[in-house]
Amino acid sequence: MNKKLIAVAVAAGLSLPMVSAQAVEVVGKKLEIYGKLHLNYGSYEKGTGTTVTSDNWLLTSNASRLGFKGEVPLDGGLKGTYKYESEIAVEDGTTTFAGRNTYVGLKGGFGEVRIGRHDSPLKMAQGKFDQFGDTEGDLKNAGDEDGENRNKNSITYLGKSGDVKFNLQIVPGEGDGVAAGDGPADTISAAVSYKSGPLYVALAQDSYDSTGGAAEDSLTRAVATYKMSGMQFGVLYQTGVEAPDTAAASEDWLGLSFNMKMGKNNKFKAQYIMVEDSNNPAREGTHLSIGIDHKLGKKGTLYAMYNMLEEETTATVVDNSSISVGYVLKF
Repeated sequence: MNKKLIAVAVAAGLSLPMVSAQAVEVVGKKLEIYGKLHLNYGSYEKGTGTTVTSDNWLLTSNASRLGFKGEVPLDGGLKGTYKYESEIAVEDGTTTFAGRNTYVGLKGGFGEVRIGRHDSPLKMAQGKFDQFGDTEGDLKNAGDEDGENRNKNSITYLGKSGDVKFNLQIVPGEGDGVAAGDGPADTISAAVSYKSGPLYVALAQDSYDSTGGAAEDSLTRAVATYKMSGMQFGVLYQTGVEAPDTAAASEDWLGLSFNMKMGKNNKFKAQYIMVEDSNNPAREGTHLSIGIDHKLGKKGTLYAMYNMLEEETTATVVDNSSISVGYVLKF
C-alpha cells in the first residue's frame, strides 16, 4: 500500500478518533473547500444638492466567503449534490453562516434540482454583464428594484439542451394568507439563456403573489453580452417591481457595460446604468463606474475604481461618489 496513503489514514484516525471511517470518507467527486477574500479601501462621499452629508474613509469586506461543495454518487446514475456557503466579514471577523447559496440537490439526465437558499434565475440571467460585482459599482446599487435576489425556502431547477439553458425557481408563501401569501409557489422566477461562442443572451421574469392573490407584481430582465478582439460589450434592460408590494414604484433600467484587455494582466472596465421610476414626481438615477484590474495570476486581483450614483427628482439631487482600491484572493 502507498506509504503516503497510510500516513494520511493514520493522521485522520488520530485527529478524529470518535468519527467512523465512513463519516470521513469522500466518494465520487472530491469535497471542495473554496473561498474568496475581497477587501476594499477608499473614500466615500454622500451629498444632497451642494451639501455633503457624509465623507468617510472606509475599509470594507465585499462578500468574502467560505464554502464547501461536492457530489455523491447515488443509485440509477443519479448524483446527490450539496453546497454550504457563508459570508465572512474579514475586516471585523463577523460571519453570516449559510447566508449565501446553501442547498442539497439531485442531478441526473433531467438536469438538477436544488432545495434551500439559492440565487433566483433572474439574478443568474445577468451572466457576465456586471463588471463591478460585490463593490459599490455592483448593478444592484443602481436602483431599488434591482432583482438581485437570493431566495430562501426555494426549489430551483437547472436544465440544459445544447446551447440553451432554462432555469425555474419556486418559493412557497409559508404564510397565513392574510399578512403573507400561502400558496405553493407565491414567488416564481424563470429564465432561458443561449450561449454560443462570443454571444450570450438571456430573458428572465420574476412573478410575486402575496396576501392570497391581492398583491401581484413582476420584474422582467433581458441581457446580452458579446466578446470580440479582447473586448466585451454588454446591454441590460429590465422593468417592473422585485417584491410582492403594490406600494412599490415600478422601475425601468437600461444598462451598458464594457471591458477591454490591456496587455496580459490588465483590464479596463466601465459600466453605466440609467434608472427611472414611476413615482410622482418621478426619480431618475444614473450609476457610473470605471475601473482597472491587475491580475496576479489566476487567484489574485488588484484593482482601482471610481463610482458615482446620482438620483434626481424635481425637488432634490442626491450625489454619491467613491474612489477606492481593492484586493481579491481566491482559494
